[in-house]
Amino acid sequence: MATPDDLLIQLRAAHRQVFDGCLTAVDGLDEAGWATPTGCPGWDVHDQLAHVIGLERMMLGDPADEIELSELAHVRNDMGRFVEVAVQARRGRPAAALVAEAHETFARRLAVLDALGPDALAGELVGPAGMRAKGSQMLRTRVFDLTSHEQDIRRALARPGDTTGPHVDIAVEQVLRAWARHLPRRIGSEGVLEVRVPARAPVRVSFVDGAIHREEGAAPPPTATIHLEVSELLAVGGGRSDAPSPGAVPTDGDRVWARRVLEHATITP
Repeated sequence: MATPDDLLIQLRAAHRQVFDGCLTAVDGLDEAGWATPTGCPGWDVHDQLAHVIGLERMMLGDPADEIELSELAHVRNDMGRFVEVAVQARRGRPAAALVAEAHETFARRLAVLDALGPDALAGELVGPAGMRAKGSQMLRTRVFDLTSHEQDIRRALARPGDTTGPHVDIAVEQVLRAWARHLPRRIGSEGVLEVRVPARAPVRVSFVDGAIHREEGAAPPPTATIHLEVSELLAVGGGRSDAPSPGAVPTDGDRVWARRVLEHATITP
């Protein structure tokens, strides 16, 4: 079992790699590249980076952006309105200025993480919108969000990559944990979902005991097996418009049951 020190090392490394990944994903883009639509409705590549910057600045305790938010078709709930503010506040900002703000924001966040002690993971951290959570969970959630948005950018630009490392391990784990916790109730049936991702060991998500099993024989045989790339898995879990449709995901076993699972697999608000 990982110690608090081990977990803190992993979380620092995960933030460092995904911050670098976000910047690498947009490196050298022209104006058309920045304006490329992504799998988050209403957001282009510029908006994706603006969103990441806005939430990380909230994690730093910076004052919230203050703008009058108009009605937007893609904003459907309070959380959507909340995260849209940082995006709209940066609309029209030159790409070079946005990238410079990202560099500065990410450097400040890494300095904060480097100064954290292991005790902070067991204590409470304050996040965006005054959200409070156990430190380890708050930071894991941020890694999941950051990694998901990096992959949103990469899919939109056809720049695949950065699908291994501690940030990906954490992000994939967040999706699988949420599926184990919420999907049995959503689909109204039990079963075992095996998830296969290239270059990763198969994982079985049990809808019987709500657990994730990695060891052979630790869970019953799968009811169905799904095959997804890392970026596809995050897109499915994030409910992105460019995620593969349930019927398009390669599946073994009970395909009808697997499709029901995939139809209810979104874990983000």
